[in-house]
Amino acid sequence: MADLAFLGPEGTFTHRAAIDLARAGERLVALDHADEVIAAVTGGSADGAVIAFENSLDGPVAANLDLLIATDEDVVIVAERVIPVAFDLWRLPGDDAPLTGVVSHAVGLAQCQTFIRRHGLQTRAASSNAVACREVAEEARPGWAALAGPDAGAQFGLVATERGIRDDERASTRFLRLGHESPAATGRDRSAFVLFPDQNRAGSLVSLLQEFSGRGVNMTAIKSRPTKELLGEYVFFVEVEGHLHDARVRDATVGLLERTADVRFLGSYPEDPTRPEKRGSAGDGDQDRRLERMLARTARG
Repeated sequence: MADLAFLGPEGTFTHRAAIDLARAGERLVALDHADEVIAAVTGGSADGAVIAFENSLDGPVAANLDLLIATDEDVVIVAERVIPVAFDLWRLPGDDAPLTGVVSHAVGLAQCQTFIRRHGLQTRAASSNAVACREVAEEARPGWAALAGPDAGAQFGLVATERGIRDDERASTRFLRLGHESPAATGRDRSAFVLFPDQNRAGSLVSLLQEFSGRGVNMTAIKSRPTKELLGEYVFFVEVEGHLHDARVRDATVGLLERTADVRFLGSYPEDPTRPEKRGSAGDGDQDRRLERMLARTARG
C-alpha cells in the first residue's frame, strides 16, 4: 500500500489537505515534524508528502520553504490544494466559566486577533491546532478553549461553542504535495524554480528573471530566503504560470541554464481548480490619478 505522509496529528488543516490530495488506495501517515514528512518522501518510505506552504494573510511558511529548497533534486511539487481557513472555539463539555484564554497554533492565534482582543483573552501557542485541542482536554482548565479547525476537537471530547472565527474572510492556506514526478500539462499549471544568482555581479537576479518576462511568462511569486551560509546571501524561489513542457516556459528554462548552472527545478503541477480568481489590474486612465495622490504626499521643490 502506498503511503502519503503529512504533519500530524489528525484533525488539522494539513490533515484535511492530505485527505484531498491523497490518491486512491493511499494510506495517510501522520508524522511529528515537518522535516520528517519531507524526509519520508526523500528517503522513499512514502510515495508523497503534504506540507503547508503559504497563507494568504501571513505569506510563506518560511521553515517549510527552506526544507523544500533543501530537498534532493528528485523531489518535486506534484499538486497543490488551497483550503479556506476558519477556526472553531472548542471547549470542554459543561465548562460554562467565562472564557479567559485560548490555545492554538501560532498562525491560528495570528488569524484570530480580533476575537482574542475583543474578549481580552490570554493566549498560548501549541505545535498544531489538534495538539491545542488535546491540551485543553487534558488540562481541563475552566475558561480555556482551543481555536482549531472544524475536524479538530471532537476526537478529544470537546464541543464547538463558536464557529467560523477569523479576522479576514479571504484567509486561506495553500498546501503542496511532493513526489518524484510532476504530472503532464493540463493547460492551467504552475512551475517552480530555485535560483542562485551570482552574489558578486550586479543585475544577476534581474537577468535571470528576464528570461521569463522577456518571453511573456507570468511570474506569480518571488520569495527570497537566506542561504544560511553567509550574511546577505540569498536564494530565490520563483513560481511562474505554465508547465515545463509549454514552449515559453521551456525556452525560459533553457535561457536560465545558459546563464548559470545554479538552477533547481521544483516541479510543474496543476493549479487547484478552487483557487480564487486573480484580481484585475487597474484600468487605463487610472495611472494619472494614482500618481497625483503620490505626488500629494511629497514636498514640492
